[in-house]
Amino acid sequence: MNTTTALITLALIAWVLQISLSWLQIKRFNQAFAAMQSGSYLAVGRSNTGRFKPRVLVALSFNENYDVIDSVLMKGLTVLASPKPITQLHGVNLHQIDVKKIFPNQVACQSALVSALAVK
Repeated sequence: MNTTTALITLALIAWVLQISLSWLQIKRFNQAFAAMQSGSYLAVGRSNTGRFKPRVLVALSFNENYDVIDSVLMKGLTVLASPKPITQLHGVNLHQIDVKKIFPNQVACQSALVSALAVK
């Protein structure tokens, strides 16, 4: 096998691996999203970080009084990132959420939460 064929084969393997792991990450987020408690309102936000910085997704479920009843946070640069709840938000009213207290040193998480809380 010559060098060109080996490089093309390696690139194809890496591409298939990337697609497979990306599918797995999306599947995990969708499962966590589907498992969230159903509320009256749903908010989803994404950080506005640059291309090579970790992205953050936040999903919040609110009851009719705008209290958070469930949440999902997914952050990371790699496809190995997994969804986690934001337990410190559970039971907090929408108008009492202080983004900087929830994520004091995490700008990307703050950005995603602000995006989710923005009324559209």
